[in-house]
Amino acid sequence: MPLHTTLTVLLFCLALVGPAFACNVPGNAKALQAEVLTNLNSERKAQGLAPLKMSAKLTKAAQGHACDNAKRQSISHTSSDGGTLKTRLRKAGYAFRTAAENTGRGFASGTRAVQWWMNSPKHRDNILLRKAREVGIGIAVSPAPDSKLHWILVVGAGR
Repeated sequence: MPLHTTLTVLLFCLALVGPAFACNVPGNAKALQAEVLTNLNSERKAQGLAPLKMSAKLTKAAQGHACDNAKRQSISHTSSDGGTLKTRLRKAGYAFRTAAENTGRGFASGTRAVQWWMNSPKHRDNILLRKAREVGIGIAVSPAPDSKLHWILVVGAGR
């Protein structure tokens, strides 16, 4: 097969696949994470609960899932590959006794995300999970024209 024909076929196949989605993390992600953590711990303190500490492994699981949800422009506890929180935590190397996950989309600030979660009974229960000691926070922006912030909060207690 001539080189130009091979290249034409290759370019055609690449066009069918489409551009790969690179996770778009907002430039102020660290500040947003800190804002969430401050608000979470304020809510926990008001209930007499121990503060949560950031966990690199929980954040890895949360960030990966935030990117996955952003790519799909959806809110889901199930990954695009069918994975669950349990499988995401295992992949992140987090051995846990307990864990819970909150998802959200479109909140402009960490304060707003925590306010919304606190007004939802199940999400509130996750934030106030008595056994939780650590937290991971993932934030990603979905592709245009949606361009929404996707939030994942994972609380847990390691083994």
